[in-house]
Amino acid sequence: MTKRIAGLTLAAALAAAPGAQAATSTPGLEVGNAITATFANLAYTPAKLVVATVGLVGGGIAGFLSGGDTRTAYSLWVPMTGGSYFLRPSHLDGSEEFHFWGQHYSDEASTASSENDGSYMYDALYD
Repeated sequence: MTKRIAGLTLAAALAAAPGAQAATSTPGLEVGNAITATFANLAYTPAKLVVATVGLVGGGIAGFLSGGDTRTAYSLWVPMTGGSYFLRPSHLDGSEEFHFWGQHYSDEASTASSENDGSYMYDALYD
């Protein structure tokens, strides 16, 4: 019986796509979203924690095996450890975006000077 309730609650949470509900919120709808989010978190949060743990370990191993390349480690760490760890009622009513996977990090190179003569600290203090 408990598995059935958890399954139905999770299905209801996943079926509630952003923007699918009315723009005006009623107290009953808010209570329903709060209850749905609470019960859905019983299954969602442990699953997200498992994904994050696998990402942390896998990214560390991948970074180590690639000669200490942090970009390789980040390619697993950022998507797998980022994102939402809890479903909230605001996710269910569409007022806040939900992300299971983390957002991408910047692919742009740093604008810092490539010269490493040590004078940048002096310049930062007295410019």
